[in-house]
Amino acid sequence: MRAAVRVSAGMQPHDYERALGVLERCAAIDSVEGLQEELLEALASAYGCVHTAFFRTDVFTRTHADPAPVMTGRIPRIIDEYRDRWFADDVMFTPASLDRIRRAGVSALSQLEPRRVPPAARAYVDRFVFRSGLRSVCALDLDLPGGQRGVVGIFGETPDHLTAADLRGLAIVVRQLSAVSARLPARVARSAATVGDLSPRLAEIADLVGRGLSNAAIARATGLTLDTVKKYISQVLDRTGCRNRTELALLVAGR
Repeated sequence: MRAAVRVSAGMQPHDYERALGVLERCAAIDSVEGLQEELLEALASAYGCVHTAFFRTDVFTRTHADPAPVMTGRIPRIIDEYRDRWFADDVMFTPASLDRIRRAGVSALSQLEPRRVPPAARAYVDRFVFRSGLRSVCALDLDLPGGQRGVVGIFGETPDHLTAADLRGLAIVVRQLSAVSARLPARVARSAATVGDLSPRLAEIADLVGRGLSNAAIARATGLTLDTVKKYISQVLDRTGCRNRTELALLVAGR
């Protein structure tokens, strides 16, 4: 991925290192499900993005249609309100934002001129985003297999959570990663892995299962939605070759 990265004005060496760090974290991904998990972990590590969601959808503006996005931080607590009340007015779906998505694969509230934000989208920002204790919004648009979109929502607790240089770096991430993500299978056959082979997030889930926690308890302990916990447990079972939670608990106990 390094060879194709182009120089972007306004970026310093450490800005490139951040973007390349994300790409390197995702370099060995071999499925879309793995990408969802690893990309959010990488964004948290490189850019401090802790309130995120990765949606799989047929169209960028249909994030509400994904029944089980992978989410972190505060997003699991507000996703139902987003689906029920606000998705149609999402500020990332305004014409000015979509123009940025088409050109760079990245759009952020900080890049939009206030006068070009329609009243309904302004209400989304004021009455949903800000009321939820969040102060910045950014979206990434990735190519997925079969023409699907991988839409990553990033929310920050300060207006300047992502700087202009960060957004340029994320544009590099989207451009480079899309070349790979568009060719990923949804699932792959793999040899059984040990708990030590799992990513940090999946290893955490495996450990909690091994300690006898229910899905609901794991969701509370990790801040994930119940659907995301179920998805992660399915990934752990698939990657370790365990047929059920009991076998996984035994594997964890004997590692």
